[in-house]
Amino acid sequence: MNTIKALFSNLLFILVLVMGAALFLGNRMLDSRITELATANGTINTLQNANDQQATELKTLQRQEKGLRQLLNQQNAALAELDQQNRKTADELQEALATPPMGRPNCAREPLPVGALRLLQPTGAARGDHPGDHTTAAGGAGAALPGT
Repeated sequence: MNTIKALFSNLLFILVLVMGAALFLGNRMLDSRITELATANGTINTLQNANDQQATELKTLQRQEKGLRQLLNQQNAALAELDQQNRKTADELQEALATPPMGRPNCAREPLPVGALRLLQPTGAARGDHPGDHTTAAGGAGAALPGT
């Protein structure tokens, strides 16, 4: 029986040693997990702070965007009004250039006076000369006037 007691005692001793080693290793693993958890919590806190800062910045940017869009709409409206004024001014200028001053004939719509028509005809045809005696002058804009 002493042998069994000694074996049992040795087995109990080995079991206590194994349990102690398991507790020791478990404690070390627990300490390492606590350290990792603390690091993870620090990272989470850092990310939450960054997220809060980004949310604040996003709200600020959204307010700025809203203001800039309103300004852009105002500028587009002013630009459209200016474009309309420019078109109106161009139309008025074109109409003013197309209309002759008071007292002057409107050559674009009225027939030329007889005296002006005579000046535009070749020089020999006006006097009854033979057309082959003189060279005929070309009529039209930029042509030399007869007798010059």
